[in-house]
Amino acid sequence: MNQYNKNIINRIKRAEGQMRGILAMMEDGKNCSDVVTQLSAVRSSIDRAMGIIVAENLVACVNDQEMDGISKEESVQQAINLLVKSR
Repeated sequence: MNQYNKNIINRIKRAEGQMRGILAMMEDGKNCSDVVTQLSAVRSSIDRAMGIIVAENLVACVNDQEMDGISKEESVQQAINLLVKSR
C-alpha cells in the first residue's frame, strides 16, 4: 500500500512544475522580485506538503519505528524536529 495519497503526490508534482517555471523565468532574465515571489510560493507549498505527510502518516511512522526499537515519544520528537528544522 502506498503511504502517500494522490493528493500529496499531485502537490509535489505541482511544485516541481513551479520550479521549472522559475528556472525558465531566470533563464529569460525576469525581474528578481518576481522570481523570489515564485520561490516563496514553492517553499510554502513544500512546507504544507511536509505538514500533511507528517500529519497523515505520523501513526504509521511511529508504529514502524517502534518495531525498529525506537520509542513512540522519540518517533514523535523526530517528526517534530523534521518540521521545525525545515523552517
